[in-house]
Amino acid sequence: MRPVNTHAGLLAEFLRLRIDESGKTLAVLSQQVGYSTSQLSTHLSGRVPPQRLVVGLIAATVPPALRERREAEAVRLLRDAQHPPRTPARPIPPVVPVVPVVPGQDSAVSLAQAQAQQLQVYERLTRALEQEGELRQAAENSARLVWVLLGMVNTLEDRVRKLTGERDQLAANMDGGELDAARRRVGRAEEQKATAESELARAREKQRQAEELADRLRQEIEALTDDLDRLRGDGTSPHDHLPTRATPSTGPGDQRDAEADDIDAALARATAVNDQDADTIDRISTELTGTPAPVPEAPLLVPDNPLTSPDTANKSAARLKEEAEAAAEREDAPEAARLYGTLAAVSTAYFGSDHRNVLLIRGNHAYWVDEAGDPAGARDLFATLITDCTRILGPDHPDTLISRHNHASSTGKAGDPARARDLHTGLIKDRTRVLDADHPDTLISRHEHAYFTGKAGDPGRARDLHAGIIEARTRALGPHHPHTLTSRHEHAYCTGKAGDPTRARDLHAGILKDRTRALGPHHEDTLHSHRQFDYWTREAAGA
Repeated sequence: MRPVNTHAGLLAEFLRLRIDESGKTLAVLSQQVGYSTSQLSTHLSGRVPPQRLVVGLIAATVPPALRERREAEAVRLLRDAQHPPRTPARPIPPVVPVVPVVPGQDSAVSLAQAQAQQLQVYERLTRALEQEGELRQAAENSARLVWVLLGMVNTLEDRVRKLTGERDQLAANMDGGELDAARRRVGRAEEQKATAESELARAREKQRQAEELADRLRQEIEALTDDLDRLRGDGTSPHDHLPTRATPSTGPGDQRDAEADDIDAALARATAVNDQDADTIDRISTELTGTPAPVPEAPLLVPDNPLTSPDTANKSAARLKEEAEAAAEREDAPEAARLYGTLAAVSTAYFGSDHRNVLLIRGNHAYWVDEAGDPAGARDLFATLITDCTRILGPDHPDTLISRHNHASSTGKAGDPARARDLHTGLIKDRTRVLDADHPDTLISRHEHAYFTGKAGDPGRARDLHAGIIEARTRALGPHHPHTLTSRHEHAYCTGKAGDPTRARDLHAGILKDRTRALGPHHEDTLHSHRQFDYWTREAAGA
C-alpha cells in the first residue's frame, strides 16, 4: 500500500526506524499498544495513524532518555500527515475575465495569463475525473461485494439450520462419535456466518463513503468545467481531450454459489476487497480534505439478525459480550458457548487473530464448549489456542499456561486420561518453575494430574499423589479450605479403589465431620461425603 501522502510516508518511515532500533517484533508490540499486527502493518505502510498509536509506539520502542524528543518529532510528523500542505494545483484559482486580444502592448501578457489559468484548471479537472473514476469503481466493488455477501449469509443461515437439525437428530439417537463431529460443523458454520455478516457491514460502509466522496467530486468537476469553458473562449483546448470516466455497470455481477468447502476462501477474498477499497477511499479523502476517511467510533455492529427483518437494530459487540457473560454467570453452557463463538469470530475479523482480547474470548469459547458437553471440540480449540498464545505471549505467560491446563483436562474428559495425565505432568514442571511449588495454580495442576492418574487405571499411585497434595494445600491454604477438603475426598476415594475400603470408610468419616463443620450439613459437598461414607461402609462390611 502506498502512503496516503508524502508526510504520512515520512511518519511511517520514522516509526519503522524506531521499531528496528528496538529489536521488537510486531507481535510483541501489538500487545503493548493494543493494536493487532495487521493494523500495525497497515499504519506502518503509510496510512495516517491515530495519535494514541503513535505515542504508544514511541513509548514501547524508544529508551526513556530519548523518548520525549522522539515523541515530539513523531507528533509533528503526524500533524503534517493529518494536514498536508496543499499543492499549488489544488485550489481553484479565481476566474479572471477573458481579456479580448486587441492590438497593443498588453495583449501578449493577457493571453499568457489566460492560457496559464486554463492549463491550471485543466490539470485539476483531469485529476478530479481520475479520482471520481477510482471512487466509482470502489463503490461498484463494494456494491458487488454486498450482493455476494448477502447471498453467502443466506446460504450460511440455511447451512446452520440444516446442520443444527442433523446435530439434534444425532443427539436424540445418542450417537456420540457422529454427534461430536456434527457439533464442530455447526460451530464452524456459525463462525463463518458471523464473519460474513461483519464483512457485509464493512462493504456497506465503504460503498457509502465512496459514493459521498464521488458526489462531492462531481460538483467540483462541474464547476471546473464551467471555469474552463469560460477561459477557453472560442479556441481549442486540452479540455477537448479530457479522459472520460467509464460508466459503472448497473448489475451486481454474476452470482456465485459458494460450496461449503469454499466458504473460507470466499470470505478471505471479501476481506481483501474491503481492505483494498478502504485504502483507495482513505488516499483520495486525504487528497481532498487533508485527513483520511473517518472511522466510525460506534461499537462494532454484529449483524446477527435475520436479513428478512433489517429494521431490527443490530447488537453491538459490547452487548454481545454482556449476553455471553450473563449466560456464563447463570451457567447456561450451550448459550455461553454459542455467544462466545460468535463473538470470537467477529472479534477476529475486526481486530485480527493476534489481538490479546481475541485470545481471551477464544479461551472463554473453548471453556464453555467443554462445559456444554463437547470436551473433544474444546480440546481441539484449546490446542490451536495454545499454539497462538505461545507464539504471541510466550510459553511462560499465565494465559498460555491456563490454556495448557484446560487442554489437558478436556483431553481427559474426551476419553484419554493417560494423555491428560502426561500433559499435566509437563505443566506441573513449568508452573513450578514459573510460579512456585505451592502456588494455587500449581496445586490445581497437581490435583488434576493425580485425578487422571487414577482414571488411567492406577488408583494406588493416585492415592499417594493426593496425599502429597493434601500436605501442600494444608500448608498453603489451611486444613479447612474447600480445596484441601476436596483433596482429602479424592485421597479417600482412591484409597478405596486401591483395595482398602475400611481405610476409605474411616477417611470419609473424618472428611464428613470437617465438611459439616466448615460448610454446613446441607451443603452439596457435605452430602456427597455422606454418600461416599455410606458406600465405603457397605464395601468394608462386605470385604
